[in-house]
Amino acid sequence: MNSQILKMMGSFVLVILAQVLLFNQINIFGYVNPMLYLLFLVMYPFDQNQTFYIFIGFVIGFLIDLLSQTGGAHTIASLSVSYLRPLIMKYSYGLTSELPKSILTDSRKTNNFLFLLIFISVHHLIYFALAYFSVDAFFLIIKNSLLTMIFSLILILLISSLYRVK
Repeated sequence: MNSQILKMMGSFVLVILAQVLLFNQINIFGYVNPMLYLLFLVMYPFDQNQTFYIFIGFVIGFLIDLLSQTGGAHTIASLSVSYLRPLIMKYSYGLTSELPKSILTDSRKTNNFLFLLIFISVHHLIYFALAYFSVDAFFLIIKNSLLTMIFSLILILLISSLYRVK
């Protein structure tokens, strides 16, 4: 097998286990759980098959839901951002610019930060809207999305900086 495929499979399993066994148990301020599994969706190379990427988004969300017993909210949120990733990339990097092969190999820090910010924000808004599923909880959805987005963004930036290709 290709070493790239083995690395991706290993990181896929590692991210799911870390999310379920470690990060779902962390409750910052009593209710904020950083979502590390988005790191796998962010680090997936931009030049790979988009259909397979959407399938991976579904599988990772489904496994997190299955192991965390969250009723499908992770699946729908992950599937949605996987589908919207080309639009987020075009908005973050510009329509006419050359897209990087991966967020790890790109040197445009502001574009990478904008991509991460939009990607994580959209995911969290969808997730918390489905988790609460009530118009009455609008401010609670916004508050939880914002706080969880901040901690998830910090965590993903820290971990992706460890893997950054110089």
